Amino acid sequence: MASWYQTVRGKTDFILEEIKDHPFITELIKGTLPKDVFQYYINQDSLYLSEYKKILALLSVKCTNTEDALFFLNSATGIINVENELHLTFIDKSNFNKEASPSCELYTSYLARIVNNHSIEEGLAAVLPCFTIYKEIGDYVLAHQSNKKDNPYQDWINTYGGEDFENSVNKAVEITNRHAQTASDEKLKNMELAFAKASKLEWMFWDSAYNKEKWKI
Repeated sequence: MASWYQTVRGKTDFILEEIKDHPFITELIKGTLPKDVFQYYINQDSLYLSEYKKILALLSVKCTNTEDALFFLNSATGIINVENELHLTFIDKSNFNKEASPSCELYTSYLARIVNNHSIEEGLAAVLPCFTIYKEIGDYVLAHQSNKKDNPYQDWINTYGGEDFENSVNKAVEITNRHAQTASDEKLKNMELAFAKASKLEWMFWDSAYNKEKWKI
């Protein structure tokens, strides 16, 4: 019998395929992604992570299982600290923009609302795509590269193909599956909606970076 994650992953596969086919990813694989686009992405990702840390920390507080709570608390510091080190490597501090893009603002606000105001099951489902999609995209990029020695973004790419990140993703999936096993039908429906929406917001984040999205007014 398929797990909750396997089921919802199958239903949202079209979103992952759209991300794989996005110019940001195809050009990242080739190493031809414009530097200004990557700078925009890293800038916004830094702003995203500053909020995501708080969201994971809050989720840890809502966990009744001590091991689960420690996992999300460690994720808020350990995994994201690794990403922050890359940001220090790639970010152009002289041109850093402290304002979140519309898509970044929407994504973090959505996650904060779900984790703050909804059940822990929905919160787990909402934060999960940031784990799973990055892992799958990281694996996809590494598998389709032919220029690993001279890709200017290789250090960033390698972060999402590492064993430590894989273990974290597997743990996040395991925790969410476990909560889904005892969730009511209504909660399962809401979990699926939260996972799907967060997955769509992942696509929007990549797309907004590629187009260097600005506030229209």
